Amino acid sequence: MQSIRAKSVCVFRQGEHLLLAEGFDPGKNEHYLMPVGGGIHFGETSATAAKREVLEEIGAEVQGIELLGVLENLFVFDGTPGHEIVFIHEARFVDPRFYAATELEGVETSGHRFAVRWVSLQLIRDKRLNVYPQGLLDLL
Repeated sequence: MQSIRAKSVCVFRQGEHLLLAEGFDPGKNEHYLMPVGGGIHFGETSATAAKREVLEEIGAEVQGIELLGVLENLFVFDGTPGHEIVFIHEARFVDPRFYAATELEGVETSGHRFAVRWVSLQLIRDKRLNVYPQGLLDLL
């Protein structure tokens, strides 16, 4: 049986740039970008989940976390349909060195590694890059 996944992500801004994780869908042969985050555990708030996921995936502590909105994400990944309710947060890094890094290495709980980098909002707005979940830019 398929289920709806509750997910929480965190957006970081630096001037006209967003920190986004790189992803790849082999079923569509599509590269895409998304904020750092992941699933919400039972009994955990979306803000707590966003903080935990950022710490687990890129080793960064955050402060000033604020809910920007909630998006419903219906998608197909590698040929499999998915359905998520995504809580979108914005925060700041406690350690300013994360703002100086051009690229970070992220790691999923599964051990899968991925790149996280600062991406120009202009590139995103020009639709040269795929950013998910859809509607993210409308919340910024």
